[in-house]
Amino acid sequence: MSNSQEQSLDENAVFLPTSESSPGFLYSETERLALERLLNAGPEGFYSTAGSQLSSSFLSPEEVTNITNWAQDYQLSPKPELWENVLELEDYCSTYYPGHSDTPPPGLCLGWPESSTWRERENSVKVYSSPPVEDEPPVRELIRQHLQKATQVIAIVTDRLTDCSVIGDLHNAASRGVPVYIILNQRSTHEGTVQRLWHPNMQVRVLGGKSFCSRAGRMVVGEMKDKFVLVDLQTVIHGSYSLTWSDAHLHRQLVTVLTGSVVDSFDREFRILFAGSSPVPEPRRTYWNQIPNHINNFSEIMFPKHLPYLGAEVTNPPSPPSDALLDWEAMGVMSGGCSVPNSPLEQHQDVFLKDKPVLNNAATTTDKNTTFADHFFSTKHLPLDKKR
Repeated sequence: MSNSQEQSLDENAVFLPTSESSPGFLYSETERLALERLLNAGPEGFYSTAGSQLSSSFLSPEEVTNITNWAQDYQLSPKPELWENVLELEDYCSTYYPGHSDTPPPGLCLGWPESSTWRERENSVKVYSSPPVEDEPPVRELIRQHLQKATQVIAIVTDRLTDCSVIGDLHNAASRGVPVYIILNQRSTHEGTVQRLWHPNMQVRVLGGKSFCSRAGRMVVGEMKDKFVLVDLQTVIHGSYSLTWSDAHLHRQLVTVLTGSVVDSFDREFRILFAGSSPVPEPRRTYWNQIPNHINNFSEIMFPKHLPYLGAEVTNPPSPPSDALLDWEAMGVMSGGCSVPNSPLEQHQDVFLKDKPVLNNAATTTDKNTTFADHFFSTKHLPLDKKR
């Protein structure tokens, strides 16, 4: 609870008037009433009653759209809608801490090293940009170097984590005994992300922003926009960079690498965020859980070599009829083993490359099948990459 909230509970507290031009100006009753109308009546009610006092200037159209989409009925213990059969989350209220004061905060159960004194660490500040300046590494390379050198702990706070190379580095670090803690923005976290981050030595939690509740029982929760990587309690990489492919290759970013006594502030901040975060359920057992510790090829994710079967596996199929015109051995039915194509593209090519010579051997259907094959291999039916 902030100092202003504590003081508001004191009947004898005196608040000095603050003008809008003052840096300390934060709370506006007019803005609060307008936001309540937005939550209760939507954009129409907000714009129709905002009046000339505000002219709707304190919220941009994008903010109005986001708040409208995020608005929900007030609930004491919100449960995420992204997963099915989830574990019950801990009660959490960002504005009234006594609501869960009897519940101990989550512990760093994977281990947390003791912080060394600031005298043992050299204070330094370095700024890196993306795209990088001359003779400086890209931000992605810089982060991966620190992750691969970690020996004690890795603590990450970010809104998104989908970069395959970074996920591979985290799995490698966890496999060599380095505890990995990750806090993600609750709204932008999907089940696939959680499954790809599953590891016995990796703990993933989610956290939202601050909440605003209206008197009519409507509420809105903001976003968690903190972004920093804490490595071995020695180095902090802090900035606007998200751990995604797009940030590595498309967007402009700026990060600061900090060492020394300032790391203690990020250590404390991570503990605060971790205590306020909520757990995510253990991912369902799908082929995502079989991702290797180090992802060397993106195709291993998009086109797994062993696809999951929806039905029961046929272990002893019946023998093909002996009088069939088709060459079953050439089609792979009579071969010793059955291999699944590496990708849908290879499967598409293999089927017709195998069938085409066999169909030509059938004398009664030679002309018809040849016409069909030529028509099928026209540009209309070619794979997308070949059409391009």
